[in-house]
Parts: sequence; C-alpha cells; structure tokens
Amino acid sequence: MRLIVENRFALFGLVALALLALFGVAFVIRPIDAELGVTEPGTVRPELATRVCPAPHESGDDGAESSVAAFAPRVSRDDEGALWAVPLPGVPEEDEEGAGDEQDDPESDEAADEEAADEEGTASGGEADERGELLGEEQTEPGRVWRTDTGDADVPTALHAEGSLASGLDAAQTTVSSDGVTEVRCTEPAIGTWFALPGAADPEDVDLDALTVHLANPETFRATVSVDIYTMEGPSYSPESRGIHLGPGESTRLDVTELIRSTSSIGVHVRTSTGRVSAALLAEHSAGHSDWVPPTRAPDERQIVPGVPGGEGTRRLIVAAPGDAPVEVRVHVVAATEETESDGEEAGEGDASGTAGDPLVLHVPPAASAWLTLESVLDGRPGTVVVEADAPVVAGVIAEDSEADDDDMRVVETAYAASVDPLQGPLDTTAVIPDMPEGADVEVVLGALEGDARVVATPIAADGSMGDSVRAEVAAGTTHVFGTDTEGWGAPAGIDPEDGHAVRLELLEDSGPVYIARILRAGGGVSVMPVRPAPVYVELPVVRNGMTGVVP
Repeated sequence: MRLIVENRFALFGLVALALLALFGVAFVIRPIDAELGVTEPGTVRPELATRVCPAPHESGDDGAESSVAAFAPRVSRDDEGALWAVPLPGVPEEDEEGAGDEQDDPESDEAADEEAADEEGTASGGEADERGELLGEEQTEPGRVWRTDTGDADVPTALHAEGSLASGLDAAQTTVSSDGVTEVRCTEPAIGTWFALPGAADPEDVDLDALTVHLANPETFRATVSVDIYTMEGPSYSPESRGIHLGPGESTRLDVTELIRSTSSIGVHVRTSTGRVSAALLAEHSAGHSDWVPPTRAPDERQIVPGVPGGEGTRRLIVAAPGDAPVEVRVHVVAATEETESDGEEAGEGDASGTAGDPLVLHVPPAASAWLTLESVLDGRPGTVVVEADAPVVAGVIAEDSEADDDDMRVVETAYAASVDPLQGPLDTTAVIPDMPEGADVEVVLGALEGDARVVATPIAADGSMGDSVRAEVAAGTTHVFGTDTEGWGAPAGIDPEDGHAVRLELLEDSGPVYIARILRAGGGVSVMPVRPAPVYVELPVVRNGMTGVVP
C-alpha cells in the first residue's frame, strides 16, 4: 500500500487493471445480440423418415391388385440403413363403462397396443419383433426398389426408414383392377394437409357421392386432429370433425359427405393441435368411380398444377381461399403442343383468353371456394395450370374422361391433379417415381415456366440395375409430355416385367425449375400423381440464440 501511495504510476496501473477486469466480466456476461448468434445454414442427409399409405379402396376379393413400392437412391458406396413396413390398426372400440379411465391410463394404453400387435401378427402369420408385425421384407441397402403386396390390407401401411434409406425416399401405392388404375402417394406425417376438389352438388353433374378422410398416426405420441372444409358458402364442420384423438400407431376414417352436400367445390384442411398425422382423401363419384385426391401445396399466392390429362371431358380448376377477405385469382394455362410456333413466340405469350397475356379471372369469397372450367383453353391437350392470386389460396384440378353414348356423353373415368413444388436447385434437384406397373401407358408431363429445363429419367430395377437414361428438354413457357409410347424410357433389360421398376428424375445443372406429374392409363382408367422433390440433402435452418423450435 505504501508503494502505491508513493508511486503515482503504480496507482495508475492498478486502476487500469481494475478497468480491464470489469470489461472482461461484462464481456463474458453480456446479453447475446441476435446477429452474434447467427450461424450459416448448412445441409444434412435425413436419417429418419416415415411414410403412410392408406388401405386400398378395392380389395383382392374384388379382383384388384394393390402394392406399395418405395425407393431411396444410393449416394455413396458405404450407404446403409433399414426400411421396413408395419400395419396401423384402427382406433380400438371403447367400452361404455370405464372407457375414459382406460384412455387416460398410460399403462393400459401400452398393454392394449401390445395386445393388438400380438393379435395382428398372429392373425396374419407375419413376422413380428419390437417394431410390430413386419409387412414384406426388411431392406438394408439403398438403390433398390422395395415392394410389398397390400391387396388384402384393410388398415394403412406405415413405412419407416433410417440411415441412408431415409434420404431421397419416396413411396406410392398402386391399385390395378379390371375397371382401371388408381394410385396414391404415401405421405409423411404433418401438422397440416390441404386438398381441393368438387363438392356433392353440382349443376353440371361433376359431383361426389361420398368423401372419406383417412387419418393415420405413425408416431409414438398421441395426435389430435380437426378437419376444416371450405365450401362455396363458407366453412363447414361438425362435432365429429373436431378434436379427433389418435393414439400412437392408430388410424381411423371420417365420412364427411354430409358436410359437402350443398356445394360444388371444396377445400379441405386436415390439421392437428397436437402431434402429426398422415392424411389421405378418397372421393367416390356419382358416376361410379373412386379416386384418391392428391394433397396440394399449402396456401400461397402462386400455385402451379402440372399434369392435367389431355382428352375429351370436363377439366375444372378448384380454388379455396382460407383468409378473411375476398380473393381475385388470375388463371392461365400452358398447354402441350406438338411443335413450337413458327414465329418463335413462346406458349402463353399470346392474347387469347386463358393465356399469360389474357388470364381467366376467378373471384373467391372469404373463407370459401370457387371453380372455373378449363376445357376451352386446354382444347383436349395435357397442360400446366398457373394460378396467381392477391392472397394465399390452394388449388387442384379434376379431369373427367368422357365418351359418346348415343346422343349423350358418358363419364368413363376421373382423375385429380394438384399443385406441387418444382424440381429446382440447389437441393431439390431429384425426384422418384416409385412404381411403373406392367402394362400401363405412362406419360410424364413437364412444365417449365421460368426458364429452359433439362431433366434426365433413369429406370431402376428391383435389384438396383439401371436401364438406359432418357433426357428431356423443355423450353421456357411450355409443357412437354414424354413417356413409354413416345421418346420415353423402357424397363431395364433382363428383368421380370411383373416386378415393375422405379424411375429417378434428375435436374441437370443450370436448368430452370420444372413442375412434374405422372399420368397412368390402364384398362380404360386414368390416374395422376404429382411428382414432388425427393432431395438427398436438406437445408438446416439458420439458428439464433433464443427459445425457438423447428416443426417440419
């Protein structure tokens, strides 16, 4: 102390040291600024994936053949993982007395789940382990087509993948009968799923006889589901469509036909307040046809619907607006042409009605739906529908194939198309068509809107062997169709045609975005499946310091 008092420089040094100590403590305990907590986004290969296929709408007893096919590409030589499938039983019936107590008892829930799994495995004779009864064989190697028969299934099928089999995975269920062909993409569980389709009362007889929502919970925790329906007059719901409880591994069906009796167009929103579910929609038409309605993109101000089939019959666009204000929607069609215009003008640049220069206009009331016809602008050609609105909407298309019956036109088949995300860089550059059934005519409809697109299609056999790749080039502002009867691909050589095969689509470098749908025609029937990106790598979100959760 005497040295400090006598030496003014020593006192100065002590003060400086104290100030440095204070600044050091303040720096360590400082509040983190948002910008200082930002990390650069990266990419990662998914290591877990789940897909659910609904129970087929026609059984083997009806003469129908149903199967589920899945494919995940091989990226490196060391790739390994597992892919397996299990059934999802229906919601167990509750006794009149004591049902509520059992529902709230976790131990009784667990015991009931184990008992149901044991009974299911014993009844079907399938192999069972801690994952339950396995359907088909477990696959441990990517780059091969996984397939199992679901012709006798009366409950949904859940596919689970881990390791490298979870990245780039896609799956679909195809049902072929004497009346035609239907297919449904196996969907991953989500907190919200949208559909757009006709209602049950239509002045031009484009209507439904029944509408059923198929719900499945493949997760290990409970889910609570509600179904919202947007009719032309506004929202429609019932007590049965609210607060539907699904336990882990449970499934159920909800008939919503009574909610759509007085409308000719609807938007359907399946949403959860807890958990996640996989949703599928089965539409049974008054003409006698049944079709799975593909999910459409979540509400957005711009929607693209590819793969509207060509041919004679009704082509109708359905748009639903979930917001609280009326919406003006502008619609134009990019129809496929056999050859480009002689003056070099791109499709959609003319002044005809239904083109980009003169779009059709549709007005949608608040929290409601509306529709318009597309027959005149498509003129029997396949095409891509562009929907632009001044508020978020959802969109879908119904196609009815007709033929002359005496003096009247008779509907012979129906199909649905839906809005879809494009293949585009840098990550969403690959997609999978899991199943190419034997004997079906296949068309792949490619719509390029923002720039020239180049896509390579490669057929892949069940054992992983590859056939000859086919390259398709689509000029900006056009729709191009290629398939098995034109410039398309053939099955890989040396395989059994009954085994079918998958097709992997890859967007070439420097290609513009492309919107894709696959059309199947077999036995007089037609089916449309929107082709969604199946990326091998997904982008991680930017992370900041804060209590923020990420929900897929």
